[in-house]
Formats: sequence, C-alpha cells, structure tokens
Amino acid sequence: MKSLKSIIAIIAISLATTFSTTATEKEPSKITKKLRTEIVSMLGDKIPFVLEETSSAEISFVINNKNEIVVLSVDSKVSELSNYVKGKLNYKKVKVQGTLEGETYTIPLKINAAKN
Repeated sequence: MKSLKSIIAIIAISLATTFSTTATEKEPSKITKKLRTEIVSMLGDKIPFVLEETSSAEISFVINNKNEIVVLSVDSKVSELSNYVKGKLNYKKVKVQGTLEGETYTIPLKINAAKN
C-alpha cells in the first residue's frame, strides 16, 4: 500500500512539473514589448565607441519598488557595450504600466557596426 501511494505521488508531481513548464508564454507579452521599446529609446541611437562588427547582448534586469531598472547582467562579448548599457539603464525610471516588481526580465539587444 505504501509503494502504491509513493508511485501515485511521484506521478502527480511529475505531471504537475511537466504541465507547469509547458504553460509558460512562448511570445513576449505586450508589457515586455513596451518595456523593450522604452529601453531602446533610453539607450539612444548614438553610442560613444566604434564597433567593428555587429554586436549583440542579452540584458537581464529587474524592476524595483520605485519603478527603476536594476541591471543584473549584460551578456556581451564587447565589454564597452556592457559598461555602456549598465551606465545608461541602471536606476532609470520606467513609465510602462503593469511591470511586476522583482520579476527578472531578459531582453535581447543588437547593435549594428558603423558604416563608413
């Protein structure tokens, strides 16, 4: 009887885990899209250094209780880009309504190389 209860509990936990991971959103929400648009406008279109090739980065951040961006990490091969993004975004207020305090957001960023 104990083994039957154990097997049922294991199956229930496995199913709950499987269904909870497949229930996540595949597309970014409207809030994330608005947040990305606001972040791109904060970064601007002029960067203070020259890139030899197109670079990409992945920005991970949270929104604190004052509606400010707190940059957790900038995953990029170009250290200047990481420093630039952190300097421009850290502790800047966002105006997007509906953001969740303490939730980690991850936004991709792509910057094209300067054309001569």
